[in-house]
Amino acid sequence: MKPWFKNVKPHKDIQEGHLDESIFAANLAEVASGTGREIYTSPDMFFQKTYFTAALKNISRRAVHGLNGGQDAENRVISLQTGFGGGKTHTLISLYHLAKWGNRAIQSDCTKELLQHTGTLKFDSANIAVFTNSTNDPAQGRKVNGITIRTLWGELAYQLGGKEAYEIIKVNDEKRVAPKGLFKKVLEQCKPALILIDELADYCVSASAVKVEVSNLSDQTVSFIQELTESVSGTDQCVLIATLPASAQELASSPISAQILSALENRITRVGANMKPVEDDEIFEVVRRRLFEDLGDEKEIEEVISAYSFMYQSLFTEISSHALKTDYKERLKKSYPFHPELIDMFRLRWASNPYFQRTRGVLRILAAIISDLWKRQTYLTGSQFLIHTSDVVLSNVEALTSQITILHGASWDAVINADISGTSSNAFKIDNEVKGLGKHSITQGVAATILLGTFGSKGQNKGVGVDEIKLCMIKPEGFNHNDINGALDRMEGNAHYLYYSSTGQKRYWFDTTPNINILINQGKGDIKSSDINAEIIKRISEKTKKVQLFNTLVNPLDDIPEQMKPTLVIMSPVYSANTNEVSGKAKTLIEKIATKKGKSERIYRNTMLFLCCSENGFAKLQEDLRNYLACQKISTEYNSQLEKEQKDDIKKRIDEANKQADISLVSAYSIVLKYSVKNGIEKLVVKQFKESLDSQINDNIISALKEEEWLLESVGLSTLKSNNLLPTVEQPVRAKDIYEAFIRFDDKPMVTGIDAVAKSILKYCYNSEYCIATGDGKIFTKYFLQENVPFFDVTDVTYWLVDKSLKPIPKITIEPPKDEEDIIIDVAPGNQKKEDGIRTFRSITVSGKVPLEQYTELFNYFILPFGTSGNKLDIEVKFKIKSTESSPLDESKPLYKSAKEASKQLGLKFEEE
Repeated sequence: MKPWFKNVKPHKDIQEGHLDESIFAANLAEVASGTGREIYTSPDMFFQKTYFTAALKNISRRAVHGLNGGQDAENRVISLQTGFGGGKTHTLISLYHLAKWGNRAIQSDCTKELLQHTGTLKFDSANIAVFTNSTNDPAQGRKVNGITIRTLWGELAYQLGGKEAYEIIKVNDEKRVAPKGLFKKVLEQCKPALILIDELADYCVSASAVKVEVSNLSDQTVSFIQELTESVSGTDQCVLIATLPASAQELASSPISAQILSALENRITRVGANMKPVEDDEIFEVVRRRLFEDLGDEKEIEEVISAYSFMYQSLFTEISSHALKTDYKERLKKSYPFHPELIDMFRLRWASNPYFQRTRGVLRILAAIISDLWKRQTYLTGSQFLIHTSDVVLSNVEALTSQITILHGASWDAVINADISGTSSNAFKIDNEVKGLGKHSITQGVAATILLGTFGSKGQNKGVGVDEIKLCMIKPEGFNHNDINGALDRMEGNAHYLYYSSTGQKRYWFDTTPNINILINQGKGDIKSSDINAEIIKRISEKTKKVQLFNTLVNPLDDIPEQMKPTLVIMSPVYSANTNEVSGKAKTLIEKIATKKGKSERIYRNTMLFLCCSENGFAKLQEDLRNYLACQKISTEYNSQLEKEQKDDIKKRIDEANKQADISLVSAYSIVLKYSVKNGIEKLVVKQFKESLDSQINDNIISALKEEEWLLESVGLSTLKSNNLLPTVEQPVRAKDIYEAFIRFDDKPMVTGIDAVAKSILKYCYNSEYCIATGDGKIFTKYFLQENVPFFDVTDVTYWLVDKSLKPIPKITIEPPKDEEDIIIDVAPGNQKKEDGIRTFRSITVSGKVPLEQYTELFNYFILPFGTSGNKLDIEVKFKIKSTESSPLDESKPLYKSAKEASKQLGLKFEEE
């Protein structure tokens, strides 16, 4: 069998060691301007070195069908959202060349495979607009042909249709105000049209510093994206492809980065389809196509792969079990001349770091490894049929060590120098001391393998196991696999930065002085949006248990039962809003909940308010919860590996992150929404915040609702009058109808509850605004005016409000006393008579017994009229309360205790028998 460097042929610059790493940095703007490297600007050369992934074929098919127009066109707004190096820019360049070529693409041999999947391009050449984060300076704009273009919409219009198309939105571009309803005219004029937008989120971060009236250019750009996506969707032969980073961590270090990304995601993915340009397994072919101009003899490759497969079967007890599966042979073939475990180190482990560029980063490192080995091929010892992790000499591969420094910090230089690579390293010293190991540099190979496997591994799978190390290192016709065990034993006793698990199968990893920050940042990358949303709902559910006034419904289904009490519906963060607008998803759900109960119409429509998460606050809340969940994750998964000081530190961080998350939850849920048929959705933004959500609702939100008169704790007379809820001579009003008017009809303010209406009705009766009467609405048996109404129940259908003029005037007749049970009026005569002979008195004394059901008459005929007319009124009382079988009196009864205490407070005599 031939060594790999005798079978394959790397590209010339890799062979010569003149590696310009920029060849792996695709730049869409340079391609569009024709100033980029030939490998990207030449369609033939570009497609020759491009591996057509399944996703690239699918995206290209969508784009071609969309530009061709007609019924075959699918969703023509496509979002490409992956992490660093996920193939987004490469995909955009592919689409650029296809659209530029048009129907001439079929003439190139390099595109035959792609066109078999996409079908024929039915247009000569599409109009193309390219916008990246460097196309147009947010502050200065871009000058071209006497025009200064200042915005994204200006650039797209000009690039698609020149000055004529630009004129359509010229005013909007000059004022930096997003057009509304105009861009569809541009597209109609310029189709077929392909719009490629790359790094828009990064552009928006810079544009946020440019003020536009009360807004800024970033907000205007985000607003335009919604206009653009809808225009493209509604215009035939138009396609929009936009890229977004996978997380805000990839953007500039700015507090608004997450907010901008969230806003762009909401608007692009609302209309478009999100696609991933490169699937995980396709990285093998992408790497081979980009690094080698000749992949060698297939028969030679088959011989090498067979030798590895046979070796693995014979060593099945020593290596990872997945290498024994039938599909592993195919993976060996796909990755040739690399061992698949080397590529997987970067593809799977390193790619878990959000800052590692999955495609470009892997290409840069592998190209540097090939270049080093190619130059040293005459000095390489042992079998060299594939390129293994153990073949990597870190001190020779600056692209690799610099990437470690960039991703994990400069402190790793000390680890590499002390333990792994170079003549001063412990691994080199061991190989130099033990000839059996040094012949194949086994210890240095073990150390390099462990270091590569250190990054991206976590929890119980931290580092690499012995079986994984052996799979990465052993070769046909090579050293004995037991030599690896010997190297590990020596490294355990000599290495300065090597760690290993003490329970179960041994796993090895390198580390610097323990650094909790690095662990937490790694943990953040593992937290998904769904994890954060679930934590938000969980916290809201817990915090709202102590809410007093409102019945709270947290993230409910849209089929909510009738609510007759004030109800606060707290929405999932998926249904967001901001100070200017409510998201489309939120509008739809709120209107449905507010007007429908299942399939039927909702009766009580004025009892529900909706508490929504603001887009601005959500970005901060996401970040705080991501930090909290990451700390929890680190505490759980790394508990056995942390020192006591680290455990104390992570516990403290969890407590602090938990408190901060609660505060951010309050500030995020700051928008109260109310739906009404007349006004649609109205917004109330709460600007004062408590530290916990229950306190925020009980205090600040309720106060704000009352201040804005969205919520009434008492109903004013003017409110009753303006809503035609006061009686007239001709028309009484049922008390229950007044209460139900405030809970059924959403054109009225909400009330805090039944007491808000009941007490107000009683108040204005007492103030002589109207009578309360009992009856059926036509015939009334009892009237109350300027008096309390005993046992008044506003939901009782027999209570009515009637005009006070309708109350009958009582006739008082005093009959002579019949027995001791009757009332006695004792008159003390005065000393004078008036000139007309009418007697005057010094006082009148009224005494006797009154039935319980008539006790209120004492107030109406004696206390109120004499007390308000200026007479001095002395009142003596005597209550004799008798025990009964149904209600016996004893000193344990609350009634007894309260009566005794009241007597004491009022200075009354209290006797018992």
